[in-house]
Amino acid sequence: MVRLETHTFDQLVDQATTRPTACARAQVLAAIASMGTWYFVQCGRIGTPVPWIVFEEDQPLAMVFTGEHRAARVVSAMIEDDSVMRVVGLPPAAAVLYLAALGAQGVASVCFNHGPRRFDATIEEALVASAPQGDATAGARDRFRCR
Repeated sequence: MVRLETHTFDQLVDQATTRPTACARAQVLAAIASMGTWYFVQCGRIGTPVPWIVFEEDQPLAMVFTGEHRAARVVSAMIEDDSVMRVVGLPPAAAVLYLAALGAQGVASVCFNHGPRRFDATIEEALVASAPQGDATAGARDRFRCR
């Protein structure tokens, strides 16, 4: 008999936080790879959007969310002025390209669901974990698997 277990993203992050093992981290990365939509926040006018990048300890950090409402809630808590901000949902293939472009511009880390249940990873980890099967990075993905 097979026992199927399902966990929410928050539960996996909680587990990775309380028991920071390579396997727990791999499970969160696998959940990231299976997200149907990645939510980003953009600033500025619609014709010239700018990705919302937060600086922590003088290091740029890309912000990605698992839900539109969660992104909007974080934005409203962190932005005090009347800046134009909008949440954009991207399918995984487009999200990976977006994240890769941020990485090419010097953003080395990404935060998923900024807040008390956040998960931080390098851009490389997120890209490798999200690479399609058969992609050139598939071999590198093995280092993020539980054994």
